[in-house]
Amino acid sequence: MLKTTFRQKDPPHPLSSKIRAVPLLYKVLIANVAIVMFGAIAGTYVTATTFQDADVPSRFELMLVYVAIGVLLSVGVNYLVLRAAFQPLDSLERLAEAVRSGDLSARAHPLPFSDPQLSRLVQTFDDTLDELERARDKLRELTMQVIEAQEAERKRIARELHDDTAQVLFAQLLRVTALTSSPDEAVRETAESLESMTVEAIEGVRRLALELRPPALDDLGVREALGDLAQRFSENTGMHVDLEVTGSRDRLSPEVELVLYRVAQEALTNVAKHANATNATIRLSRTSERVELTIDDNGLGFVAGQTRKSDERGLGLGLFGMEERSALIGGSFVITPLLPTGARVAVSVPIQHSNNMAETSGRGAQQ
Repeated sequence: MLKTTFRQKDPPHPLSSKIRAVPLLYKVLIANVAIVMFGAIAGTYVTATTFQDADVPSRFELMLVYVAIGVLLSVGVNYLVLRAAFQPLDSLERLAEAVRSGDLSARAHPLPFSDPQLSRLVQTFDDTLDELERARDKLRELTMQVIEAQEAERKRIARELHDDTAQVLFAQLLRVTALTSSPDEAVRETAESLESMTVEAIEGVRRLALELRPPALDDLGVREALGDLAQRFSENTGMHVDLEVTGSRDRLSPEVELVLYRVAQEALTNVAKHANATNATIRLSRTSERVELTIDDNGLGFVAGQTRKSDERGLGLGLFGMEERSALIGGSFVITPLLPTGARVAVSVPIQHSNNMAETSGRGAQQ
């Protein structure tokens, strides 16, 4: 049987690690200074040895003078030249930090005297980011179109349920109710049973229409719609839901109000299905700069890093939808755990962005 042995790799020497950590600019600068010092020392030694004269200073004094002059000139010239040549590396470092923090609009701008190859590398990075930003904008545009189509279909279905299905069921209820006064006991019992089932069907249709598109959202605004949502969830799930509203009561743009409502609706749906919570609180606050929505619950909470994954219950897809909707209106979306138990879903939208969307919607409606 063959025996295979593996040689353990020796850890890097601390000195070599420190040398690798020195920036390239200072490595080249140190190398140039070393060359100048060697040349000054060697030249001084040869000159002093060849021309031995009493009036000439000692070899040590000459070395000091030549080394000092050479080092000063070398450091000054090399620093200016190398600094200009390596400017693209500094730009790329700042660009990488900005992109890592999520700013895809950042770009690198090399100096005119920088190294041509490094300048081309910077330009390549900028072009790649341009393509990435265009692709992101296109994706957001398509996502907005999908959401708008989804909301239009929700509104159409809700209207048909209210105008057609509910009306037919109500007419049927009137006929069945008339049969409850029949002298035939069997007919009367059947009619009473059908009456109860029809009432439940009408209530179910009405509840489904409200979930698809609540009229209060279009007619009264997001505050009243959130109040209806909290009351409906309390009645249907047994979970106590409170609503707290602070700040200005002026209407926001329809797009922002719709996103805030959908985020609250999806968050409460997730809490009711997966968190085993008994209490939840919706907070809507508005300042002169931002409008913020938070949904807190006292449920099981979540493990950081795992709630983003989609599962068979559709939880991950719901979180992704809330985050995407928030980004489309220029807002931020954050989920944080609460102590000792529970979780918080928070959305923050700049007021200026909301006003711009309202003006755009107004111009579109006038056109």
